[in-house]
Amino acid sequence: MKAAERIGKLKNGASLLTYEAPALHSVAFSVVLPFVPDGTPGIYHLIEHLLFEKAGERRADEINAEMTSRGSEIMGYTSINYMCFSFTCRREVFVDQLRLLFDMLSERDFGQEELEKVLPVIRNEIFEYNFYDARSSDLLRELWFDSRYINPVLGSSSVLENLTLEEIREEREKLFTKDMCLFLVGAFEKEDVRAVLDTFGALSLRSLRTDPAREEEKVTKELNRIGHGRQLQVLVTYHIEKASEELKMAAHWLRSALFDGLDASFFRFFNERDFRFYSVDGNYNILGDELIFSYLVHIEKKDRKRFEPLIDEFEGYAQKTPFMSLVKPYLSDNIVFLYDNPERLCTHYVDAWADFSRPVTLEEEQSFVGKFTDEMLSGYWTQIASSLRRIFYIGR
Repeated sequence: MKAAERIGKLKNGASLLTYEAPALHSVAFSVVLPFVPDGTPGIYHLIEHLLFEKAGERRADEINAEMTSRGSEIMGYTSINYMCFSFTCRREVFVDQLRLLFDMLSERDFGQEELEKVLPVIRNEIFEYNFYDARSSDLLRELWFDSRYINPVLGSSSVLENLTLEEIREEREKLFTKDMCLFLVGAFEKEDVRAVLDTFGALSLRSLRTDPAREEEKVTKELNRIGHGRQLQVLVTYHIEKASEELKMAAHWLRSALFDGLDASFFRFFNERDFRFYSVDGNYNILGDELIFSYLVHIEKKDRKRFEPLIDEFEGYAQKTPFMSLVKPYLSDNIVFLYDNPERLCTHYVDAWADFSRPVTLEEEQSFVGKFTDEMLSGYWTQIASSLRRIFYIGR
C-alpha cells in the first residue's frame, strides 16, 4: 500500500496524488482549483460553465460528442472556495480524455456568443435553487466569520448579466495557482502520468492570494427565529474558530455515529423521548480552521417548548455514544472498498482536500483514525458541544 499512494509536486508547483491499481480496468482523474471568492458573487460558477463551451477550435457540441465517443463524461462543480473537474474512463482512452479536459481549462478566449449560451442556464439554476426551500443551506453559509465566503455560489443573475468579458477573464486567471491539486487513481500507466506532467505541469501558475480575512459582525445570538408557521425546521449549529487537524479528522466519525442510521445516538435519544424522526440532516463544513458542525430536523411548533431542553440533554447523552462499534466498520474497515473504485476514491481525495486544504492519502488517514477510541471521540464531541452554539427555528 505504501508504494501505491504517492504525493508529489509538478514543476509548476501544483500537487499530484496518485494511487496505482494495475488490476483494475478504469482510471479516474480530478483537478481542484482553489480560489478566494472576493470578486463578484457567482462569477466562478459562471466561469465553470464557460469552460464547457469552448476548447480551442471545438465548441460545446463537439466537446460533448468527443466525450460520448469515449464513453466518458467530464463533470464539473463549483464550491464556495474551489472548482473541481473530474472524469472516469477506460484506461485506453485516458490520455485523450485528459487532453480534452486540459484544452477546456486552458481556454482563455471567451466571447459574447459563449456568454449568451451560459447565462440562461445559470438563470434557470438560480430559479430552481430559490424555488425550493434552501434557507438552512443559506444560513449555514452565512455563519462563516470571514465574510468573503458568505455569498451564494450561484450569485445573482441580474448582476452576472452585467459582467464584462474582461472581468471574467481576470477572474479566470486567478483560478490557476500553485495550490492546484490533481488526483490520479486506477489502472494508469507510466505514459499516463507523463501526459499529466506534460499538460497540467506546463501551466503557468501564480501564488494564491492570501489577503487578510474581511470579518463580518459575529452574530452569536443563541436563539434565532426565521419565518412563521406551524411547521418548523430546527437547525442547531456549533462553530469552532480554531479547529485542529485532529478535530477535523474526527468530525466525519462524529457525524456518522451521531446521525447516520436508526442505531445512531440521535435516533435512540429522541425515540426514547417520543420524538420519532424519519430523518435528521447531520453535517459538518470546514473552511480553513473554522469548523461548523450542525444538525437539522423538522418539528411541529406546538412541540418546540418540549423539544428545546432536549438539545442540551442530547449533548450530554451523545458523550456516551459507542462511537467505535457504530462507525469503525463503515469508515475504517470498509475504507478498503475505495481502492476498488477509482471514481469513489478520487471523490474521497477531493473531499479530504476540502477539509484540510492539502492532499491526504488513505494511508495517512488510516494511520490517524486507527488510534481513535471511544474516549477520544467523546472528547472531540465535548469540544464541539462546548463551542459557540446557535439554534435557528425556521418557520414555514
